Parts: sequence; C-alpha cells; structure tokens
Amino acid sequence: MPTPQDELESRVAVLEEDVRRLRHEVERLRGGGAPAANEDVGAAAEPEPIPAASAPESEPVPALAAPLEPAFDAVAISPPAPQPQPQPVRQEDEDRGRAIEVPGWLSRLSAGNPLAKIGVVLLFFGVASGLKLAIEHGLFPVWLRLALVAVVGVVLIAFGFRKAREAAHRGFGLALQGGGFAVLYLTGYFMLARYGMLSEGPAFVLFAVLGVACVLLAARQDGPALAVLGISGAFLAPVLAGGRSDTPLPLFSYFTLLNVFVLGVNWFKAWRSLNIAGFVLTLLIGMAWGVDHYRLSHYLVTQAFVVLFLAAYSAMPVATALLQVPGLAAWHEGILLFGVPLAGVGLQVALVGDLEYGLAWSALVGSLWYFMLGGLLLRRRAPANALLEQACLGIAGVLLTIAVPLAFGALLTSALWALEGSAVLWLGARQGRPLVQAAGLGVQILAGAALLLDWDVLARRLPVANDAVFGALLLSVAGLFSARVLRGVAQPFVAAWLPLAWALLWWFGGAVDEIQRFAPADLQAPIGLGFVTLTVLILEGLARGWRWGGLRAGAALLPAGLLMAVMLSVVRSGHPLAGWMAAALPAAIVVHGLLLRAHERGAEQPAEPAVAVLLEDLVMFRHLSVWWLLVWLLPAELDWRVGRLAPGVELWSWVIWTLAAGAALGGALIGQARGWWPFRVVAARYVPLGVAPLVPGLALLLGWGNLSLSGGGSGVPYLPVLSVFDLVQGIGFAALSLTARQLAPAWRGASRMGIMALAFLWLSALAGRLAHHFGSVPFELAALMASSLFQAVLTLFWTVTAIATMIHASRRHLREQWFAGFALLAVVGGKLLLFDASGRGTVTWTLTLIGVALLVLAASYFSPLPPRAEAPPEQARG
Repeated sequence: MPTPQDELESRVAVLEEDVRRLRHEVERLRGGGAPAANEDVGAAAEPEPIPAASAPESEPVPALAAPLEPAFDAVAISPPAPQPQPQPVRQEDEDRGRAIEVPGWLSRLSAGNPLAKIGVVLLFFGVASGLKLAIEHGLFPVWLRLALVAVVGVVLIAFGFRKAREAAHRGFGLALQGGGFAVLYLTGYFMLARYGMLSEGPAFVLFAVLGVACVLLAARQDGPALAVLGISGAFLAPVLAGGRSDTPLPLFSYFTLLNVFVLGVNWFKAWRSLNIAGFVLTLLIGMAWGVDHYRLSHYLVTQAFVVLFLAAYSAMPVATALLQVPGLAAWHEGILLFGVPLAGVGLQVALVGDLEYGLAWSALVGSLWYFMLGGLLLRRRAPANALLEQACLGIAGVLLTIAVPLAFGALLTSALWALEGSAVLWLGARQGRPLVQAAGLGVQILAGAALLLDWDVLARRLPVANDAVFGALLLSVAGLFSARVLRGVAQPFVAAWLPLAWALLWWFGGAVDEIQRFAPADLQAPIGLGFVTLTVLILEGLARGWRWGGLRAGAALLPAGLLMAVMLSVVRSGHPLAGWMAAALPAAIVVHGLLLRAHERGAEQPAEPAVAVLLEDLVMFRHLSVWWLLVWLLPAELDWRVGRLAPGVELWSWVIWTLAAGAALGGALIGQARGWWPFRVVAARYVPLGVAPLVPGLALLLGWGNLSLSGGGSGVPYLPVLSVFDLVQGIGFAALSLTARQLAPAWRGASRMGIMALAFLWLSALAGRLAHHFGSVPFELAALMASSLFQAVLTLFWTVTAIATMIHASRRHLREQWFAGFALLAVVGGKLLLFDASGRGTVTWTLTLIGVALLVLAASYFSPLPPRAEAPPEQARG
C-alpha cells in the first residue's frame, strides 16, 4: 500500500510531464516546424492518462500551486480561436434599440394596457350616465336597475381577474377589475344616499367588504393600478350620483372609510400612487362640496372630518417608519409629507378664519402634533428615518412660527420668533445640519421684519423701558447668541460675523431711535457717544470672556462714533465740546487709547486668519481717524471759545490753527524719531499719511498770515520777532524744517527752497508790520507801497538777506547760492532806482542809500566770489 509521500511524488511527476508536453506544443506552434530531435514526439502526441487513485479530488494539494503557473501562462499565449465576423446592424434595428427617456408620470400612465384603462374609465362614466337616465325616465324598477349595474360590476371583476392571469392581458384584466369595483361602489352609494335602501350601518359594511375584496385582489395580483382605479371610482361615486343630504355626515363617513381602506392597503404595499390618489381626491372633492354646500351648522362634522383626515395622513409615515412595515417606502413622497400641512392650513383658514384666535389655536395644535411625531422618531434614532424626522420637526417649527403672530402683537411675535430662531440655529449647529442653521437665521430675520413693520405703533410711554427697546434688545441678544454658536461650528452655513452684524444693527438702530425720540437736542451727541463707548467695552469684555479675538474688530466702532458725535455737536451747538460733550468725548478718547494699547500688546486669544487681516487693516483707521480728529478738534474748540472772548480779532484764530498744525507736525516727527507711542506704531503710518496734509496746510497758514495780518491785536505792543505772531511763525518754520530733514534727498532740496521762500515772505511782511506799528502806515498793499518808510526798511531787509546769503555761500564755497544772493542784491539796486527814487532827497532815502552802500562794501570784503570747482584730472586732460 503506497504511503502519502509516494502518492504526492507520483502526482508531482505527472504534472511535470504535463508541463513539459504543453511547452513542447507551444514551441511547435510558435515555430511552425517539426519538434526537436531530443523531444519525445510520441509522448507529446499521446499523453498518458492520470490514474484516478493518484490524485483524489477531495484532497487539496497546496504544494502544486507554484508548478501550475507556467502551464497557465503557456495556454494564455496560444493563438486565439477564429471568431465569427459580426453582422452589420441595420439602421432600423439600431433605432429600435435606443432608449427613449420618458417622464416618470407618463411612463406610469402608459404602463400596462393604456387603452384598457381608457376604456374602463369611459365604461364607468357610461354606466353612471345610464343610471341617471334610467332615474330621470323611470325605466325599470329601482331594485332591477341596481341589480343590473351590480351584475355588470361583478362580471367585470370576474372576467378581469381571469384575464389578468395571462401575461399578455395582465394590464387589461387589472383595469377591468378596477372598473368593476368602481361600479359596485357606485351602486352601494345609490342605495345609501339616493333611495334609502340601506341605512348608514349596512352601507358602510358593504363598502368595507368591497374595500377588503379590492385590497385582496390587488395584493394577490400585485397591481397598484387596480387599487388606484377602484379608489378613484369610489371617490367619484358621490359626485356622479348627484345625491344630496341635509348633513355631510354620510359623505364624510364614506370618505373616512375610503381613506382607512387606502391606509390599510399601504400598510402592506409600497404604493405611492394609491396614497396620493386618496389624499388628492379627498381634498378636491371635499373642497368642491364645501364651496357649494358648507353651512355654519356643518362646522362640527366638517372639523372632525378634517382633523381625522389630516391626522391619518400625517401619522401614517411615522407609524410605518417606526414599525418598519412593508409599506414604508410609499410615504417618502414630498406631496404627502408637505402637502398635508399645507392642505390643513388652507382648510383651517376656510373653517376658523373668522373666529378670534381660531387660526392661532389651529396652528399651535398642528405644531404640537408634528412635534410629537418628530419626538417619536427622535427616540428611535434610526438613520433611515432622518429625512422624515427633519420634515416633521421642520413642519412643527413652521406651524409654531405661524401661530405666534396670529395670537400676539408685534412685540411678542418678534420676541418668540427671535427665541425660536436662535434655538433652531443652536440645534442645527449641534446636529451639523446647514439647512436647520439657515432656518434659524431665517426665523430671526422674520422676527426683525415683524418688529419693523409695527415699529411706529409700539408702546413708548417711558424712555428705555418700552416695547421698542425691549424688542430691539431681544433681537440683538438672539443675533449675538447665534454668532457665538456659529463660531463653534466647523463648517457653518454662514460666517459668524453675519449674525453679529445683525445683532449690532438692531442694537444701534434701537438706541439711535430711542435717543432721537426722548433725548434733548443738545444731549443727543454725548448720549450717543457714551452708548458707543459702552458698546465697545461690552464687545471687549465678550472677546476676553469668550476668547473670541474677532470681536476686537468692534473697537473700530469707537472712532466712527467719535467722528459722528463731533459732527452732530458742531451742527447742533456750533462747537465740538458743547455741554456734556466736554466729558463724554475725552472719556471716549481715553477708552480708545487704552484699547489700542491693549490690542497692540497682544490679546489673550488670537483671532482667526481672516479676522486677523481685518484687524491689521483697521489699525491705520483707528489711529489716524482719532489723530486727525484731535488735530482738528482742539484748535476748533479753542478758536470758538477765544472768538467769544475776543470777537473780530483774527490774530488769535490764526495763532491757534498755526500753532496746532506746527505742534502736530513737529510732535509726530519727533515722536516717531524717539519712539513715542502711538507714533512708533509702523502700521499706523503717522509718517507720511498722518503728517503729509499738515505740511501744505501749515505753509498756507504761514503765507496767509504774512499777507493778511499785521501782528497786532494781542493786547500788548508789537515787538518785532518777539511778538506772539512772529514766535508762532518761528514754530511753524521749525516744524517745516524738521519735515524737510525727514524727506528723501530728491525732495529735500525743493522743500528747503519752499521754506526759504516762506522765510523771505515773512521778512518782507516784517518790514510792512514795522511801518504799520511804528510809522502808522495802514497794513494794506497800496499804502505800504506808497510809504517811503516801508520801502526803506524793505530795502534794508532785502540787502541784509542778500549779503547774508552771499557770505554763507562764500564760506561754504556754494557758487550757485552766491549768485542767488547777488541777484537779490541786484533787485535791491533796481528797487532803489525804480521805487525808492520817489523819496529822493529825504532823510529816509539818504539813510537807506548810505546803509545799502555800507552793506555792499562789507559784502565785497567778507564774501568774495567762490572759485570755480576744479575739474578731475581725467576731464582736465580731455
């Protein structure tokens, strides 16, 4: 008896022989010739069979996996067998094979046998018409008429059931059965409502039997079309019969039974079409009846039917989902999920629209009902029910939102909507549902719109403690809460700053309206500024408490509030620090400075990247806006107060503005050079943006003062150079000179030339002021030009200036400046001949001529012409 080892070796040997033969066959096929001489042709042509005992099928052999791979490779590369040529496809076959997309509703309508469906519908109408004719003309006894119609219905059902077994006539058979049941429903309704042959109890039993028979046949044959046709006929039976009753109870009872039948069918079968048919037919036929026959005495019956109808169709999706019945898929239809509450709203408007709070109670009850349905689904927490759960909770929220304005005024409506919106947004954020977040924001917007529409009629008997303030405050709190919630969401529906902006809009809007209504005109600016300051401090506290760096951007509201308050104060009172503005404005500026320092030192919580960029962009605005406000505000306030003390004196106004401009310009430049705060903040750009407009402004003030002001009016005698006017001029020139040193070399020369021009103008005007104060010459151009004293002093000043320039240029070897001084000296000479000659022979003219001559002689001695600069050796050789 062979051992397992012997059997394994035998099987390996057989497989190796098979591999050798296959390789030999592949080589022969590739080369197309005879086998090699060293190959066993006979062995290759007639392989030995493998003994059955050597390779039992039930015994796995893992070791043989490796040797099998070459064999499969060899077989894989063998030439493929010849394939039959494909036959050309005819064009009509290709066209016939193309799929034509048909809309879903049209495909369902045309499915099966559409001609059979049309025929059954026409037959049903024909039978109904025949019954009416028989009634009108008195043909046949009543019982015979109804019996004949019932026989027709039974025959249709029986014949259709038989034909539905045949695959070719399935649609035809189902259509006949549906028509037969519709005829039987029609017969039963005639017996109930037209002839009184049946009381309500037996009639409903008959209808129930017909419904059970129909559902059994439809379920056995899996034919939703049968159920739809039968139900359609049953619903249309009252209309076709044309019967009337003093009370709608029989009709509504009949409709209730039919709807119970529909719901029962769809408990086991996922037939959406049957659900929609029952819902739509009940709604349409019921509304048609209501238009023609509804009376107030029918209210209780009608309301009971409406409640049962809406409750059944709204509860069925939840019941099927919770119990996981076979008909669950039949209720995932938008027309059923959302059409039921819409239909309920329309029906309740017609029924209780005239009753006080009727619609409010209806909406509230509907909201509680849907909240209950949504709560049942939430307890199950099944992922498959997520859509249905969202639909129920969403409908409940909408109905509750509608109920609020129907029951309350604008204030309570806005308040409840704001609370509801913030709660819905919080729920959407917790669940990560963007649509729920959007719904929460939308409800808050509706709350704002509701409050705004009735804004003018809100109660405002007391300042602050009134409906308008309370409503605006509640909307602001809801918006701030929403912003806080959205900040914690990874991917919110909208950015958190949008609800924050909404909150600030209502916060400031309510405050501004309240201030305008109750505050006196002279107190509106300080109260408004104080409110803005308080708001900024609240935002700063929230930024630190919530560790939300983005709220630091709210500090930019304070500079804007300062500008607006100052403008309002100037318009109302004529100056910026009027009344309580003298306290509110410095306090706001101090708060502004403290917040700037705190933010520049670093906050506890860094802002988001996008907000960090915004904060950097706001640095310049926050610095320069208040800087420019102070540069204008202080001299404006001082000018107003000095003008009240010394009216009509232009000197003090010029001194104030020139001194303020010079001090601001010099202070900014020195502060930046020495690293004083806030001028050292590079992002604020005090230089050049903070000082650039001061330079031309200061130059214009200096030029205008020299041409227009005599230097008098200070209350003390005028002293040249030492007067208030000239000292302020010196401060202005010092500030401009300091500015020139900070400029680039390309601009430095031009700025110095401008300063020299202003200095020359000051020196020339100084001659006029001397003639005015010491020679009693009016400080006017015509009078000064006719004054020999002014001409003499001006000539001496110009001569001194020219000689000083020439001496300075000679010592510094500045040949161009020396010629400039010489040119001025030539102008002096021309002036002596043209203008001063009118005073020839006078003591003044004589002294002036002698003085100029002495100065020129001194200049010729002390300021010789600088030598020409020597050229480099290369240029000299050239």
